[in-house]
Amino acid sequence: MTPFLGGWYFGGLLRGIARSAAVEGATLVAVQTQDAGTDQTEVEPSDLSYPVAWQRVSGFVVIINAVHPSYLAAIQDTGKPVVIVSHEVPDLDCPVVVPDNGTGIRDAVEHLAGHGHERIAFAGYLGAKDIRERYEAYREALLAHGMEPDPGLLFPLEDNQMSSGEAAARVLIGAGMPATAVITGTDANAIGLMQGMTAAGYRMPEDLAVVGFDDVRGAQYSLPRLTTVNHPVDTIGRTAGDLLVRRIRGENVPRGPRPVDTSLVVRESCGCHRDGASEPRALPPLARLEAEGRAHFRERTHLQGILSKQYVVSMDLLRAHEEDPRRLSWLGRTSARAGSLGLWAERRRPARTDSERSERDKHRTDPPLDLVGVYMRDKPAATQPLVTPVSEFPPADLLDVARQDVDAVTFVVPVKVDGSDWGLLAVVDAVETRTGTGREPINHWAALLTVALDYQQVLATLREQEERLRMAAQYDHLTGLPNRALFLERLREAMSEDREFAVLFVDLDGFKVVNDSLGHAAGDALLIQVGNRISHSLRERDTAARFGGDEFLILLDGVADPYTPTQVAERMHAALAPPFRLQGQEVVVTASIGITLGGARYADAEDLVRDADIAMYWSKSQRKGSHALFDVAMHAKAVVRLQIETELRRAIERGELEVHYQPIVQLVGGRTRAFEALIRWRHPTRGLVLPEHFLAVAEETGLVIPIGRWVIAESCRQLAAWQRTPGREDLRISVNISNRQFWQGGLVDDVTEALRVSRLHPRNLAFEITEGVIMNNIGLARKMLEDLHNLGCELHIDDFGTGYSSLEALHRLPIDALKIDRSFVARLGVDTKSSALVHTIVLMGGNLGLQLIAESVETEEQREHLLRLGCAYGQGHLFSEPVPADEAERLIS
Repeated sequence: MTPFLGGWYFGGLLRGIARSAAVEGATLVAVQTQDAGTDQTEVEPSDLSYPVAWQRVSGFVVIINAVHPSYLAAIQDTGKPVVIVSHEVPDLDCPVVVPDNGTGIRDAVEHLAGHGHERIAFAGYLGAKDIRERYEAYREALLAHGMEPDPGLLFPLEDNQMSSGEAAARVLIGAGMPATAVITGTDANAIGLMQGMTAAGYRMPEDLAVVGFDDVRGAQYSLPRLTTVNHPVDTIGRTAGDLLVRRIRGENVPRGPRPVDTSLVVRESCGCHRDGASEPRALPPLARLEAEGRAHFRERTHLQGILSKQYVVSMDLLRAHEEDPRRLSWLGRTSARAGSLGLWAERRRPARTDSERSERDKHRTDPPLDLVGVYMRDKPAATQPLVTPVSEFPPADLLDVARQDVDAVTFVVPVKVDGSDWGLLAVVDAVETRTGTGREPINHWAALLTVALDYQQVLATLREQEERLRMAAQYDHLTGLPNRALFLERLREAMSEDREFAVLFVDLDGFKVVNDSLGHAAGDALLIQVGNRISHSLRERDTAARFGGDEFLILLDGVADPYTPTQVAERMHAALAPPFRLQGQEVVVTASIGITLGGARYADAEDLVRDADIAMYWSKSQRKGSHALFDVAMHAKAVVRLQIETELRRAIERGELEVHYQPIVQLVGGRTRAFEALIRWRHPTRGLVLPEHFLAVAEETGLVIPIGRWVIAESCRQLAAWQRTPGREDLRISVNISNRQFWQGGLVDDVTEALRVSRLHPRNLAFEITEGVIMNNIGLARKMLEDLHNLGCELHIDDFGTGYSSLEALHRLPIDALKIDRSFVARLGVDTKSSALVHTIVLMGGNLGLQLIAESVETEEQREHLLRLGCAYGQGHLFSEPVPADEAERLIS
């Protein structure tokens, strides 16, 4: 088990372990625990949790931090021995092979002291345990040579890379070069340090002697050539392999560390010449240049070969849309002897955590792999099971191939990049030590394979989506009816064949209330039921389509009796009349229908649908639940409506709207006790426009919501300004709430914000709401009204007596006042039934503890009649018409 599969360190260890196994006639399975494509070298334990190859191997060598301790404990629970390299795990009964960092470091300090250096610094990444061990050995060696460790000569680095060495050079120079020699934590640090010093104009080793640690290949070619401590990775790997073999045989191998000595390799960066150094005697200059040139040529040729193969493999895997990469035919372009690909069965990623199981138990979960690809370079692939548990991966055939070559190792690497996890790739190949850690070819292959499989999945998904889009291009996904595009196609066909036809535009009345009160799921269910009723009421030759939202279109193919457009419209009304069952509630929905007859005057299908839409809006404006046949005058009205909508949007932006105030007075004495706030539009050319000329458009388009929000805020601001005059503290204001504003406008939030900004007391603010608005959904309306009432505001039922509220519903709602509709007040003294009805309303309101306010009091006789009936408040032109704020203020006193 190893974080990585190549490079001088991990590759060197694997090569040593493989040679130990070969002596015993065994073969090595090297499992990479880091994700494919990972190039980090500061290793953290991976989250591997499943037993890769456990049934294939006799024992485990685990290289530094490859897996969590719980994974190792689970391995030992199976009885299979474990040997660890370079990382001790508490409470684990196994030997640990570690480099003796101290021997080489002590030799380095002694060597530098022999050169006369007394100011020897240390630069390294102390976040790593082995670097800390080297630093402690450095301190002990200084003391042994009579030199007191100086904290000012410690230079902590951010990592083990060359860039940190270059940063150390800048720090040293900035500190005034306090040291004459430096020991670094790694060769990469040392080479970076020397490059940084040389770039700044310093001579190496004359101005600064440097000793590294690791003896990497590049140390031989640096300028000057690096004196370093040899890190005997091959010996460490062999030692670990030998210990594991002994444990597999049942020998008693005690737990604990097994140090492997490190040694100093003297070259030039310490101040020595090659003569007399620990390397072979120096060659003559020309011979030396020739030898180094040959070495560089071999390195370059090797790396060029790797790059060439990687390019070819990359191109193969990038063509995943042409040839399935799971077949592993692309391995034929590499040096691999064999390969196998296992993908998680049914693309199920094995669970990595399970709170109900112990840490050890979760590692024993043995998820299945689908063996989807196999490659054999020298022979046909043998038949293998289609599914295998991960503990039996890689297949036995690959291990047989590996045994035939002493340098071969069976590598296993996750086909996983970030969150995309496909399975495992096994490849038989030689260890690669010359590339950088994390850049070994198989790591690259697995990363590219992951991306290729992701790409294949994306292509498959796109094909599925393409098919769904093809269906969606002609049919509505919710109702299954033809959609707009298919409807227009059939309409154009009917127009081209010059046959009699008609188009009906059906729009549901009150659908938004259903959607907002019961939720979108209920709204969708309603649309499905409406679509079913419409389609079942038509002939097979006709087309019913969902046009969008709550709009449906009907194409009548033939309009002879009894299938005239008007008869079909009536049939639609009848079909939609029975209540719909939604979430356990019965909901009644009507539809407004516009009709257009086909004819020679139409050259474009869109124009025909447009005119049916105009007829529908006309019918809705006259009476919801009705139908109308298009005529040219309707088009003119639609143009006017569009003009009003456009100008109204500009009016909101330009501040052309005003609030006028009509007093609500005591019928006895005529004192003003409150005002009703009423919207007006100060049009730049038409003058003052009354709400009956624009509010219907505002309600249809949704503009009523920002208008209503502004009216609430402005009314609160104005009343607060009036109340700053003493004696007006009890003055109140009433604001009308529209249907859409009540159900969709965030009313409670708007009121809360207006009260906060104006600092008006909530008791001085009342809202007038019609019965029709409330009774759309009495349950949800009650919650809304209670929220407003809990703020401290009053609630008045406007136009009382014209709606269809029940006394039982009225009793359950938090109502403070009833406003008697103007139609009853106008007939007082003329119609005895109206007088009796108003008297009944007054008595009922008094018994319920409600205030009574009469609307549109126009004459003195009406005022006196209301007083006799017991009504206390009224408003109307008898007292004042709605007036601007400055005029209204004169009415307060």
